[in-house]
Amino acid sequence: MTAQKSISRLFFGLSVLLLAAPYTQAAVISCNTNPTINYMQISDTEASACLASGSGNITGANHNDLFINNGGTGVGYLSAGKTGGANPFNIHYAQNGSTGTWSFDSSFWDNYAHAALGFKFGTGNQPDEWFVFSLADGVSSGSWAFFHGSSFDKPKGGGLSHVNLYYKDIAKVPEPGTLGLLGLGILGLATLRRKLHRPA
Repeated sequence: MTAQKSISRLFFGLSVLLLAAPYTQAAVISCNTNPTINYMQISDTEASACLASGSGNITGANHNDLFINNGGTGVGYLSAGKTGGANPFNIHYAQNGSTGTWSFDSSFWDNYAHAALGFKFGTGNQPDEWFVFSLADGVSSGSWAFFHGSSFDKPKGGGLSHVNLYYKDIAKVPEPGTLGLLGLGILGLATLRRKLHRPA
């Protein structure tokens, strides 16, 4: 084998490893892992934490939503929309058994600095039936998995009823001073380039 072929194979192998690295290192964020009660998981490339879960309903209404009004991690969040209701960011989900996908318009991130996504399942009123995840910055689509608990003998539903999008903090808009400095920097670079390319 020639040295050129060896080097080509080495670079090919390294490129495959680099491309596969994000997929092989992904883990999951769980809203508890107790097999006796219902729980959910989302990839840690999409979510940074499970903020809360519980029984009852997350309505997507600021006045009676159990996540927003639980006195805990939901304090400070407000509703940005809900499937089957007011839905300005086109929140969408698909379900295939106990797994599925979710998405919303990426324009959300132009307006808000922090996002949380809430999932409400029909579980025959068995704990837990709603789950809220803090989303990673800029993420607007992903997948989900739901797991039935084993400790309840009542019939279980399990269908995903609706998905809520929450926001916390308005996105920061660059200050005029920052924009001015950026403009001066671009002007300076253009002037320098013109001087460097001027004929001698």
